[in-house]
Amino acid sequence: MSDHQPRRVPSKTWRELIKKIWEVDPLSCPRCGYEMKIISPIHEPDVIGRILRHLGLWKQPPDPHEGKIKAPADGPVVMEDFDDGWPGYEEPVWVYH
Repeated sequence: MSDHQPRRVPSKTWRELIKKIWEVDPLSCPRCGYEMKIISPIHEPDVIGRILRHLGLWKQPPDPHEGKIKAPADGPVVMEDFDDGWPGYEEPVWVYH
């Protein structure tokens, strides 16, 4: 068992790095501009999801079946040749062992 105790609040350097890279202060309130304070970090995914859903900020992952083309019920799917502009790309590759 490790004696390591993680920090309860992120170090001050993370704020400076975000300000430097993204040119925005992560602790500046987007509504009034005053400095916000970190009360407690949240690490549990289900708690984060509940908070984001409550705020209307939860983005559902796209349905993996949405947008897929289904085969027509009245006939087979026809594959047409397509020229991608790469000469010789359609030619078979020979692998010797």
